[in-house]
Amino acid sequence: MLAWLNQGGVLTLFLEGALAGTAVAVGASACAFALGLVLGVALLWARLSRYRLLRGMVMAWLNAIRGTPALIHMLLAYYVVPPLLGLSISPLAAGIGALACNTSAYLVEILRGALSSVPDAQRAAAQALGMREPQVWRHVLLPQVFYRAIPPLTSEFTILLKASSLMSIIAVPELATVARNASLQSDLPLQVFAMTAAVYFVILFCISAAARVCERRVSWMLPHAV
Repeated sequence: MLAWLNQGGVLTLFLEGALAGTAVAVGASACAFALGLVLGVALLWARLSRYRLLRGMVMAWLNAIRGTPALIHMLLAYYVVPPLLGLSISPLAAGIGALACNTSAYLVEILRGALSSVPDAQRAAAQALGMREPQVWRHVLLPQVFYRAIPPLTSEFTILLKASSLMSIIAVPELATVARNASLQSDLPLQVFAMTAAVYFVILFCISAAARVCERRVSWMLPHAV
């Protein structure tokens, strides 16, 4: 098996850039997810606003993001938006921004679903204690929302990590870019992309396992939520 993978030295060629490419893919996905989560919370708050115009604007934005491919977001973030704003940004920054905007549209619904499972009595009790709305969100609602959303958040992160391969279209040196270059240099695409798939599988398996451990560790915080 090892001999088949290393035909023409393709294994060595792939491994030379795979570590750096994997680090870029995972790091960019983590940054995009964190930014998307912050944006998702803000959009959720606006989505639940009492102002109809604000709700309508948010829904229009969410529908526009969900209704268009992530590849289009990537191209817009690098080739269209920066020139319109007179900015010059790196391909990596554009890729992270595009992924963050894309995932935020789905994180909103994940968080909204988790929020709907929090009993209304808890918000009422917090308000009765004199908490203001930001305090209610910070101390009462969001901790429970994030706990309840661990499984779907993990699923969304795995989708985001796989979507990070789209950054290769704007020349970000992540794992898919490394694989494509190794494939072109070695003329052995089957071996190269088999190894690439194996790397993605290992990463995603580890993330899922870590999420399960995290869910068990924090379950004591909200014993009534499970």
